[in-house]
Amino acid sequence: MGQRHGTILKKCQCANKERCRHKWTLRYWADGRQRELSFADELDAAGRPKYGSGRRLAQDAQLKIAHDKRARVFIDPTLGNTRFRDECEKWISRHAGADLTKEAYQSILRAHVGPVLGDRTLAAVAQARDDVIDLLTVRLGAGSNSRRKIARALITGVLYEAVVAGKITMHRCGGIVLPDNGGNGDHGDFVFPTHAQLDTLAYGTKEPETKGIRHPLTIWLMRGCGLRIEEALAVQKSCFRDGGTVLRVFEQASRDGRTTKPLKHRKAGEYRDIPVPAYLWAMVKNLPDGYLFMNDGLLPRYSCLPPRVQRPCAQGRYPGRVHAAQLAACVRVGPALPWSADHRRGQVAGPSEHQRHLRHLRPSRPVISQACTRSA
Repeated sequence: MGQRHGTILKKCQCANKERCRHKWTLRYWADGRQRELSFADELDAAGRPKYGSGRRLAQDAQLKIAHDKRARVFIDPTLGNTRFRDECEKWISRHAGADLTKEAYQSILRAHVGPVLGDRTLAAVAQARDDVIDLLTVRLGAGSNSRRKIARALITGVLYEAVVAGKITMHRCGGIVLPDNGGNGDHGDFVFPTHAQLDTLAYGTKEPETKGIRHPLTIWLMRGCGLRIEEALAVQKSCFRDGGTVLRVFEQASRDGRTTKPLKHRKAGEYRDIPVPAYLWAMVKNLPDGYLFMNDGLLPRYSCLPPRVQRPCAQGRYPGRVHAAQLAACVRVGPALPWSADHRRGQVAGPSEHQRHLRHLRPSRPVISQACTRSA
């Protein structure tokens, strides 16, 4: 075969190169540079080398290179030899998502994808479908559905980008179905707490003596305005507008409390306005200006609330198996509902009930009215 399609040789100085154990080398030209691929002789069942098999592998690779160059679909095999971890880092840095999204990908890469696949080559991961499935269903099998989806999106996103960029011809990791492990999405036995239970959670009780949480106002911010935990921890008094009737939320606290970040699914500077119930403004209006919960220049850590939310559940004061995130969600929505047995199960009757009891979560009257009319 012509020189431009590669040369097969052995670099050793052995007298009988056909029966020595050194690898066969295929030299070829790609993108104006000379490249090399090495092929060792295969071993039989007894572990003895099958002399000549490495040369045949080199000839097959030479033939494929010649065919691909003539068909103008040639992809240099050495482009797939980069570390998969490095390709993941590049993909995350170029991702168009918000900073929080990039941090989520980085966390998954450090904790799970990197230790398993990070040191392999890009080309090797593209063919390692079984290992990717094991990572998503075994190593991450007990994790939340969202973490497994993030890991899958990271792996397949990097491989797809490599195919488009011409680093690999294809990959075998597409179409992996993740079974629902019944984690955070399983709320079948969840029961909304009553107002009295939330009051106990916030302030504790005298008999028997129990302590409330450190920042009880966060409970009522979530109850009255539907805030997430991180959003409630970053509220400032100046966020209350129009005489305390509207709360403008534009940031949330970081997990360590050292800084603030844009809202979830929003970019820096974007905000949402929320109607404020009168009882909540009465709690806030006499507080000093600035962040409601800042102490010595730091906001409360995210972990200051969930453990204190979980503890009453573990002691049996709330019926049902309640996770901290679920209880935080019901704190935001639950107390706005009437407390009949049907409503505890989420069976709110009709659009008028939705509008009357969930009015503090409405973005605007026309929007929610249209949505309720369509659902009727």
